[in-house]
Amino acid sequence: MTLALALCGWVTALACVWRVLVLARRLELVACAEHELRGPLMALMLAAAPSRPVPAIVVEGQLERARVALADLAEARHGRRAAARAERHELASVAARAAAAWNVRFEWHAGRVDVDADPGRISQALGNLLSNALEHGGGHAVLRGIRDGKHVRIEVEDRGRGIGIAERAVEHAGGRIALQPGADGTVAVLELPLAEA
Repeated sequence: MTLALALCGWVTALACVWRVLVLARRLELVACAEHELRGPLMALMLAAAPSRPVPAIVVEGQLERARVALADLAEARHGRRAAARAERHELASVAARAAAAWNVRFEWHAGRVDVDADPGRISQALGNLLSNALEHGGGHAVLRGIRDGKHVRIEVEDRGRGIGIAERAVEHAGGRIALQPGADGTVAVLELPLAEA
């Protein structure tokens, strides 16, 4: 009888621990989605300053970021992020929208490159990199695209010492990201494979 009660107590305790872990994971996902939703809304607020009209390219990019964040928020209740929607698209337009939203210098030296990735995840990653670069990099950033063999490198250069990066969004988009020292600060490098012909 005592053994049965002890076993029942252990099973109940383990079930409670498992439930707490599941709920903690869901809360973490909700917090990440909330952060990702705040980013495009902040970018749209900054872009909508009374002194200048908001270009359609900015609105499109930020709405795509918001779509991904809302999809993540909806899936958080199930303990997961929304699945990436890999689709073939031209990458320069996604990068140009991100640069325009954050009003940073845009240098595209990669020519036309197509990638098979979720444009919303790429927008999410670039938005995070650019906002971090501007916040922690002295208010200066450059977004640059370079073709590198079978990959395209998107670099976000700032004048800071290095900051947290958007690894999850980049990995979800099928790429990788790294920080490198720059001439006067840090270069965050997002690398994506080119689409197969």
